Amino acid sequence: MAVTVIVAYDVASNTRRARLATALEGWGYRLQESVFQLRLAEGELEQVRARVKELIDDVDDVVHLYPLCSACVGRCEVHGTAPSLDDAGLYRGVW
Repeated sequence: MAVTVIVAYDVASNTRRARLATALEGWGYRLQESVFQLRLAEGELEQVRARVKELIDDVDDVVHLYPLCSACVGRCEVHGTAPSLDDAGLYRGVW
């Protein structure tokens, strides 16, 4: 079963930040400069966690992973400029 995950981060190093963003782009879309929306197949969340841990510095950086249940995803709202949706219903964002 697929799961939607919101990822928000504050990474001190430009190099680590760029590597993290590139990795996350493989799983989803950038919503804001440091916020991604991922649509993951079963088991992929563990892959994301492992990759995040490889890329960040535990002392200087922070990454938040917010898995959303299907009921929560169905109640999400977006206001303002309407971003386009992909085939899975994920917002492509403006970045």
